[in-house]
Amino acid sequence: MSWDEEFYDEFEREEEEEVDWEEVERVKDRLKTWKERVEWVLARFPQARNDDFYLWLLCVRFFAPEASKYIRYIPYRVFKKFPHFETVRRVRQKLQATGKYLPTDPKVLKRRKKLAYAWRKAVHEI
Repeated sequence: MSWDEEFYDEFEREEEEEVDWEEVERVKDRLKTWKERVEWVLARFPQARNDDFYLWLLCVRFFAPEASKYIRYIPYRVFKKFPHFETVRRVRQKLQATGKYLPTDPKVLKRRKKLAYAWRKAVHEI
């Protein structure tokens, strides 16, 4: 294991200890709406205020038990090095606009074509 892997491994354990899992279990049943849950996450994890995808990841980890067992904790310091979700989505969109790597699901392709047509029509009217 390299030095940086050891450092991040230790850093993860320190960050993980900051999560009060007993509190998470107590509030799961009390917080019924996603608005309440998002507010709870934002109040306890200030870094989630800077990145919607990180916020989403924490919400899923804490409040979607079927998914949370697959999502390992990622410290924000490590997470912020990842490419932004929107960057990846926009690159995919540009590639597909050239006819490459089109969706394999016909319903997705049809929906995207309708949306693209609506945008072109709206822009043309302006």
